[in-house]
Amino acid sequence: MVLVRYKANCPFCNTLHEGKIEMKYRKDRKFNVRYNNKGAHVCNNNKCGKEFVVEIDSAGNVVAMPTQKAVEEGILPWDRLVEGKIIEVVDN
Repeated sequence: MVLVRYKANCPFCNTLHEGKIEMKYRKDRKFNVRYNNKGAHVCNNNKCGKEFVVEIDSAGNVVAMPTQKAVEEGILPWDRLVEGKIIEVVDN
């Protein structure tokens, strides 16, 4: 298991968020996305306060997108995709 620390902006108000996810490597040293590759966040900006999901794919790309709750409010997820980046990967 490795601990992946990342930074991503809120897709609604562009406030910077940091988080971490425990992930596993595959045999080819890419991330195994079958187990755990998503983290939920609530924006800590007082004016925003909306929920969003941060997802890491097998190549290490970080994407922040709205949750299903925002889709029900009429906000389409592909209109609000925001890229983030991995800060560090810590081996446990």
